[in-house]
Amino acid sequence: MSSDNDYALILSGGGARGAYQAGAIRAVYEICKEEKNFLLFRNLVGVSAGAINAAYLAANAHDLDAATSNMVTLWRKLTTPKVFRTDYVSVSTTAARLLRGLALGGFSGKLRPKTIGLLNVNPLRDLLNRTIDFSQIPKHVASHKLNSLCITATDYSTSLGVTFFTGNPSLNEWRRVHRVGVRTDIGIDHIMASASIPIFFPPWKVGDRHYGDGCLRNTAPLSPARRIGAHKLLVIGVRKWKDEVLDSSSVVKPSLGRVVSVLINAIFMDAVEVDIERVRIINENLQMSSTVDKFRKIEILYMQPSQAPSELAETRMEGLPPMLRFLVSGLGTAHESSEILSYLTFDPLYLNSLVDLGYYDIMKQKENLIQFLHL
Repeated sequence: MSSDNDYALILSGGGARGAYQAGAIRAVYEICKEEKNFLLFRNLVGVSAGAINAAYLAANAHDLDAATSNMVTLWRKLTTPKVFRTDYVSVSTTAARLLRGLALGGFSGKLRPKTIGLLNVNPLRDLLNRTIDFSQIPKHVASHKLNSLCITATDYSTSLGVTFFTGNPSLNEWRRVHRVGVRTDIGIDHIMASASIPIFFPPWKVGDRHYGDGCLRNTAPLSPARRIGAHKLLVIGVRKWKDEVLDSSSVVKPSLGRVVSVLINAIFMDAVEVDIERVRIINENLQMSSTVDKFRKIEILYMQPSQAPSELAETRMEGLPPMLRFLVSGLGTAHESSEILSYLTFDPLYLNSLVDLGYYDIMKQKENLIQFLHL
């Protein structure tokens, strides 16, 4: 018989790609409903956009049907002005403050945190405050509808990956190399900190410390789930994996857009896949070792897009607000900047295609998920 902490749902970062997760989560819920097994929703681990989705689920743990349905609706109707200010005056003023701050005090450490970001994300904070009732999370923990919620952000003072968590009183704080787990009541500032994409979004203050996107130092994305005792992990990624080779077909011009795209992918995606590979190697070693009975094998089901979100975003550059489209066009062609576009394009056509893709991809893997639920 599975217990409350056996399963965990892990949601990676990805900006606008979070819409893919929303569609996938709805499909996961429908399959769990058929199987009468909702343990995947008892432990939620999120970072960046995944933190937003995880917090929304945690706050609505009393009604997962409505929660997953409403999450899909929210992502389908999301537009850029609901995430960050896009008018010419706002963007140009923010950019000017950043440049002026760098010129006058950036190298002396006097640059104000709120100016270290090209975009004003107060609209996103307002939206999340309206749609996520954080006061419900402790109530769901107390009623045992939720066992844990883990949200990771990066502390700019120490470079530590800090996982803020709430949940069952038996869960303990932890400290590992480059990462710590801190028990707290999770609120809007923790989510905004986890989702603060460097350079584009400003550092976010939690208490007396400033944080950035949780993916920056998230060297072990599966770790929070393992720390709370889960050993059956459903990971919903937002990048289509492909086995690259060094041949003439893979040569791409290193434009500024391409360089930034590789940098963003390294921040958001690589750690998840590396950590999954690390756990699989450990599992294989345990299988061949006499210690296999002393340690629990970690079961991982990794779901990922069947089509690259960057390919979908590349065709929707006109969906960007004029000012942001102007800035992105300076990085190179739409193809060269497609990865960046896939994170920042909050265009309903693009987001709807991601939601549908997420739902479709999970339903294609229905039998694998059913088997995973009954391991």
